[in-house]
Amino acid sequence: MRLTEAVILAVDTETTGTDPEQARIVELGGAYLRGGVVQDKLLRDRVNPGIYIPAGASVVHGIKSEDVADAPPWAEIAARFRRHLDAGPVLCGYNFAFYDARVIAAENLRHGVDWTLPTALDPFVFALWHHRGERTRKLGNTCALYGIGLPEDRAHSADADALATVALLMAMVQVGCVPDDVEAAFCEQARLRAILDVEEAEYGRYLYADRTDGQLRVGLGKFAGTLLDDVDEDYVRWIAGRPDLPDSVRLAVNRRLGKVEQIGLF
Repeated sequence: MRLTEAVILAVDTETTGTDPEQARIVELGGAYLRGGVVQDKLLRDRVNPGIYIPAGASVVHGIKSEDVADAPPWAEIAARFRRHLDAGPVLCGYNFAFYDARVIAAENLRHGVDWTLPTALDPFVFALWHHRGERTRKLGNTCALYGIGLPEDRAHSADADALATVALLMAMVQVGCVPDDVEAAFCEQARLRAILDVEEAEYGRYLYADRTDGQLRVGLGKFAGTLLDDVDEDYVRWIAGRPDLPDSVRLAVNRRLGKVEQIGLF
């Protein structure tokens, strides 16, 4: 089945923090795409997290503890959500595998909910591959690359972010970054994820291999996307001074700085 013909459910969560094992969900949002057409009704459920919502989290999504004091707990929202999953849509979420799926799994465990999420298509994985040279690959920034925007007053609401995610997925299909065939899209995502995991283990966030010729490029900061050989030496020295450098990065930046490793013979 083609993605452009499938029923797709994009999902997003707003939470109390950034640690997926500790964060609690305060809002669950979703948007449906049917045959390439976004459905008018968006899903949006507030959730009482059972804990105080830190001010820093409220600044991001605008939800305060008093806003969800009378909202149902996760177990009740999970039961509603499961009815959508049982209908068998293609699940989709931005940064879903790395964050939202882990948050939902932790909440399910915490509340004794016995269902598990199906694998979701994640445009973030494709962005990590095709747009690795961007300084940031947050949802809004990646959407902007495809001319997709959100009204400022709706940014970071779960339903609006879900809507942006499904629009981004379709845009990536149109330009060929994501296969239009559902099975092929999941296979390609798995393939890219495996490569990216190896790259992360070898270079961390500091460097990455160019997607066409394999040359090393800077992976963060103002020189993100620039060939390591073309980067200002002061910035390369800054990288070299980081305490958490993987060995492969340290070797590469030392070579760039003209340092030759001394090999002991005895």
